[in-house]
Formats: sequence, structure tokens, C-alpha cells
Amino acid sequence: MKSAVVRRKALITGAAGGMGRACAYLFGATCDLVLSDVSKDRLESFAKELRDAGHIVTAHAGDMLDEAHLAALAGELDATRTCSVVHTAGLSPALADWQAIMKVNLVGTELLMKALEPKLAAGSAVIPIASMAGHMMPAIPEIDALLVDPLADGFIQGIGAAVEAMGGNGGEVGKRGVSYSLSKRGVHLQTVRWGIALGPKGVRVVSISPGVIHTPMGLAENEKTAGAADTMNAAVIGRIGSPMDIAMAARFLCSDEAGFITASDLKVDGGSTAGVLQARG
Repeated sequence: MKSAVVRRKALITGAAGGMGRACAYLFGATCDLVLSDVSKDRLESFAKELRDAGHIVTAHAGDMLDEAHLAALAGELDATRTCSVVHTAGLSPALADWQAIMKVNLVGTELLMKALEPKLAAGSAVIPIASMAGHMMPAIPEIDALLVDPLADGFIQGIGAAVEAMGGNGGEVGKRGVSYSLSKRGVHLQTVRWGIALGPKGVRVVSISPGVIHTPMGLAENEKTAGAADTMNAAVIGRIGSPMDIAMAARFLCSDEAGFITASDLKVDGGSTAGVLQARG
């Protein structure tokens, strides 16, 4: 039976991960869900779980660097129907080498934005998940000039030189950490650029920068990446973040109550960024 009420659609990437799952459950209460994840098995299992709970779900498994997959996601949206997009898909230093981190976190985000742009109706909001790590990286004009155009020819080679210069002394581990921080700074810069570009169309873009969150990825970082536990302990709130902390912030940013917020970043980090920067002096 087709409903007479047209509901907002919510596209959530990385949907089978910790933050993606929380977003799907929260947004699914009022929106029709379009879910994406690189793991087909996990995505299909989660989509079934949601449908069994009464949610309306369409699921597409695929790589965020695959233009055919991105086209399929864009095809689920309607340029006349307001939507919410929460882009949680990404890689952390414990999960991949520096090139994969940069490609998935920054290049993939840019490809997603380009694919979705024609389908974003007025009133829509896009929420890329960045990281407090992006705020730890100082603004270096030469590097920022590369980060703002991740689809440029030679981008990986150019940013690779910066990763090597800034993290090479730490070996592969150091390069992974620098690449992650730079990729998330790049998401901050993207958010400003896309927010400005899409504002006249009535579309808002606001990134969220989580601190350490109690997800499989966040816990893996605490275990395997030097300094991650210190970052968690810097949260002045005195606890680790939960996936629902991020989901609730994303829901607010997609709501009419946040209708005057765009081209900016929201830290949802329990005060960790402020604590780390204060400790650095």
C-alpha cells in the first residue's frame, strides 16, 4: 500500500558501522532510508533488522570511490523531494594505509557530493562526518590549496609529498596519522566550499567532528593507535562519546531548527579538542 504522506528521505553511508547504525535507527523513525556500506553482508543483515522493526529501507552495497555505486545512490533521490544525507563512511589510521585513508575520506566525499548535487532539493542537508583530528592540523596554505581540490590531476602524488614530509619520520604509522588528519581537514574545507556553492539552492552542508566514539572503529583506534586514549581522556565531559551522540547532532543539523547553519563544522567531542589544544599551550 502506498502512503499518501511523502516522507523525507535519509541517505546514510557507512550504514553498517557504529555511527551509521545509530543514524539509521534515529532517522528511520521519520524518514525513508537509503543505506550504503562497503560490506554487502553486514548491510543486508542490518537492512533486514531495520525492515523487521518496521522501517522503510533501500540498501546499496558498494565502494564510495565507485562512480556506478554513487550513481545508484543518487538515483534513489528525487530533485523535488527534500532529503537528509549523513556521510559516515570513512577509514581511520588503524584500518588502512595512508593512500586509502586519503582516497576514501576526502576523494570519496567529493565524489559523493558531485553525484548527489543534481538531486539535492531545497531544504535538504548534507552532514559529512569529519573528525576533531582535522582541527589538530595547522592551516598551511600550500597544503590547503591541495586539499580543496581532491579530484585534481596529481592530487594523491602532491598530498603524498606533504604526508611524507609531515609524518615520514614515524614510518607507515606516522603517515597514516597525518593522512587521516589532513583528510579530515580537507572535509572541513569541503564543507565550507560546498556550503557556499549550494546555499543559493537552499541546501545546507554542515560537517560534524566527533571525538573518540564508542564504535568498533573508535575502540580499534584506542587499542592500536598511539595517543588515541589520551584524546579520549581529554574529553572534559568525562566519558567516551556514543554513536547516538553523533546521530542526535546530525538529526538536529538536518532539521528546520538548524535552518540558518551551513558551511561550518560542529564539534561533538565532549570538549576533547579544547582540552588537547589547551594542554599544548
